[in-house]
Amino acid sequence: MDHALRRRLIEALKSRSWESLDAERAAIRIEVLYALETGEWKVVLWTIAGGEGNLFLVARRANGPAVFDSPLEARARDVASALNEVEVDTSEPPDTR
Repeated sequence: MDHALRRRLIEALKSRSWESLDAERAAIRIEVLYALETGEWKVVLWTIAGGEGNLFLVARRANGPAVFDSPLEARARDVASALNEVEVDTSEPPDTR
């Protein structure tokens, strides 16, 4: 993940009412595992062994690597939609006017 994409991700999360520090922390976590691939980001429910709770994972595929996890579904959905948003922005051709 390059610096520009990371900044856009932070701004996208802040536009979803995240605090700046929370958005930056999430971007740092995501940056470590992020790889630009095809396919949309999704939220996948993962049940912790022993029935001790659930985590919501953000991944491209149900069995694929997750770049973010949260016990709060809304947070995971924010991250998935923000990643999809910034990747669409990245894939658009630059304005040459």
